[in-house]
Amino acid sequence: MIVKALKKGHTLQTEDGREILGPDATKGERTRVRILDEAAALASESGIGAVTLGPLAERLGMSKSGLFAHFKSKEALQVEVLMRAAERFTEVVIAPIRAEKDKPKRLGMFFENWLDWIEHPGLGSGKGGCPILAAHFEYDDVPGPVRDQAAKHNGEFYDLIRRLVAVALPHADQDAMVAAIDGLGLSHLLRVRLMGDKKARAHTMQAFEALLKNPPLKGA
Repeated sequence: MIVKALKKGHTLQTEDGREILGPDATKGERTRVRILDEAAALASESGIGAVTLGPLAERLGMSKSGLFAHFKSKEALQVEVLMRAAERFTEVVIAPIRAEKDKPKRLGMFFENWLDWIEHPGLGSGKGGCPILAAHFEYDDVPGPVRDQAAKHNGEFYDLIRRLVAVALPHADQDAMVAAIDGLGLSHLLRVRLMGDKKARAHTMQAFEALLKNPPLKGA
């Protein structure tokens, strides 16, 4: 999920070896990323299950066989869309907090960046919601590679929160804090996107700040 700035020829690599575009990327690499970005936008608007080769080819003005040259199956495409969305999440939410030395402030910055991601779809993949969150709800009971990839990203997200909490609030129970912070974020998602609550941000931040002042303690 976390992008490493490792140059390899004309591309950069993620920590699991996948490549993202550099200034000298080939036409094929640029086409592949264009496909993934359009597929992520489609997933944002209609859900990851809507990302199939036929409709995506039509949306891109490509042939279905042209898409098949890049992605050998619907599931392979959907998995890569989730990877692409995770890269974007890293750029928008995680990367900006790395330079912050104050550890409690870094945790707060992360949470506010996540709320921005939830509130403003343009920061992510398209006009709708986060494709990874959509996959959580669409595929939670559907075994297979898409569910596995969504679960992997969610596990990495929880691990990130644990690490931020461990250094910001050493006395706090990390797992309980993960549950509380994740719950606040998902509640905010519903209040903003489903209910249209104009005061959601203020209420969510009030609850988050109260959590930091009185976190669940280890061994309590």
